[in-house]
Amino acid sequence: GAGGVTIGIELTYLRSVFHAAKQLWKMPIDLNVIAETRASIKYLGIRTKSTERDRRPTANEVTLICEWFNAKGNRQKVPMPDLIHFAMATAMRAGEIINLKWCDLNEIDRTIIIRDRKHPQEKMGNDQEVPLLNDAFTIAMRQPRTGDLRIFPVTDGTISSLFPRACKAQNIIDLRFHDLRHEGVSRLFEQGYRVEQVALVSGHKDWKMLARYTQIRAKDLHRSEK
Repeated sequence: GAGGVTIGIELTYLRSVFHAAKQLWKMPIDLNVIAETRASIKYLGIRTKSTERDRRPTANEVTLICEWFNAKGNRQKVPMPDLIHFAMATAMRAGEIINLKWCDLNEIDRTIIIRDRKHPQEKMGNDQEVPLLNDAFTIAMRQPRTGDLRIFPVTDGTISSLFPRACKAQNIIDLRFHDLRHEGVSRLFEQGYRVEQVALVSGHKDWKMLARYTQIRAKDLHRSEK
């Protein structure tokens, strides 16, 4: 029942195991079996790479979602409207946001350190200092200091549970919290930041990965001639 993307990831892991078995322990492993398996999967029409999403929330959708949470008043303990706007202002992942700590916030420089940020090779120790642009710093500073080390003391899974609930209640189709990261990166380009500046905020190591966020159209290039 695994999907193509999961199968592709598992084949990558298996190749590492097979390679170690052949090189280190001299086991009679045929490394071509992985390549042959990938070819067979491709022949069957199974995609092993995830489809890139380009879904961006509209201003009206953001308003509707935030109004749904605000209408709950004191019953809504999780500051979802702040989390939503913070995500769009910083282009951070949900997991990065809920693990931000007060001790890593530099109020003078208006920067914060993201600990162990997601990296294709480095799983631990990839700490990155990023600026809190737009309304991000203001949003962070107005969070109550309850004694928790974190700025947004939210448990894992809470955001991924509450956000789709609000979307469903407001009849908003095919919008995920992670799409707010896409929105944040797109906004940075629209504000005129250069690719290396956007990469510093978003954490992308491969600048080519940012190309899809620019959403440049051929006809827009004529504007530079005017």
